[in-house]
Amino acid sequence: MTVHIDEIPYFGEHTQITLACESCGWTRTDFIPAESKGAIGNRITIGPDTLSARVIRGSNGTIRIPELGLEVEPGTASSGYVSNIEGVLVRFRDTIMMLHRSFDESKDPPEEKERIDFLLNSLEDSLTGDKVQFTLEILDPMGHSGILHSETEHWTLSETEIEQLETGPNIPIFDANM
Repeated sequence: MTVHIDEIPYFGEHTQITLACESCGWTRTDFIPAESKGAIGNRITIGPDTLSARVIRGSNGTIRIPELGLEVEPGTASSGYVSNIEGVLVRFRDTIMMLHRSFDESKDPPEEKERIDFLLNSLEDSLTGDKVQFTLEILDPMGHSGILHSETEHWTLSETEIEQLETGPNIPIFDANM
């Protein structure tokens, strides 16, 4: 386990915790703010002026682009990361490109290929700063995620919103006596 405490500009003090197993290669990283913000949501319009906005995604954060129907929920092996909006879009694009490469015209429905192509084109347009604008949302029941930009909308998640979210990984407890 490694712990690193650092000041993330405009986000405040955060503790980065990385757990790793040298035997099997398992790893997990999370960012925990020094001050709890409670269950929070962040929303920003993606455009040429916001592509460089810093993004912190805690391991419990759900990222959405509602207009495209894209969503990444935290899973049992979810890790936190620091990036920018452009980096988040690239992550979405790279995942969809894997679907594109694995598409089998003899087995998969043509509508699926059309959807994949639409998503790839839409994400490329957003990355190049074309006039297409979408919304990026990060919902985090633990309050460990955020988007740094003056145009970011922040809100406290309602109980209903929290109930609908996946909560991500549980921090494992290691027993030194085992």
